[in-house]
Amino acid sequence: MKIATLALIIRNNQILLGYKKKGEIGQETLNGPGGKKEDNESLEKCLVRETQEEVGITLDIDRLEKVGIITFFNAETPDFEVHIFRTEYFLGTPIETLDMVPDWYNIDNLPLDKMLESDREWFPRMANGEKFDARVYYRSRAKDFDRIEFLPFS
Repeated sequence: MKIATLALIIRNNQILLGYKKKGEIGQETLNGPGGKKEDNESLEKCLVRETQEEVGITLDIDRLEKVGIITFFNAETPDFEVHIFRTEYFLGTPIETLDMVPDWYNIDNLPLDKMLESDREWFPRMANGEKFDARVYYRSRAKDFDRIEFLPFS
């Protein structure tokens, strides 16, 4: 199973999302910056690196708040474990990169129709401050969403 990270970067009542121009999962959808963890890399360092690469801003590693773990299943087999962090602390201005086109979106009016189907279920809750773990089931990798199970935050 692959391990990945995802950043929920908040500014006032807005959240930073990026239109994914490429990637293994979620291409041509909106999501927060993040990506796959490299060997011998902490989750926090992974998130800082991926955010810098994808949207050109630097996160304060000491001000990341872990808010959940979502395990994505591919046909009932665990496929991706995504560790999600929230922060309001960053340096720089988001810029378009080869990976993403970033923009700020109002948390109360998220463009859910431009997100992966399962993200429409959990993302608004986490963006609004909830902490939880979840299991997301797809019939094939990130396609044909089946169901989501919400679990207590660990």
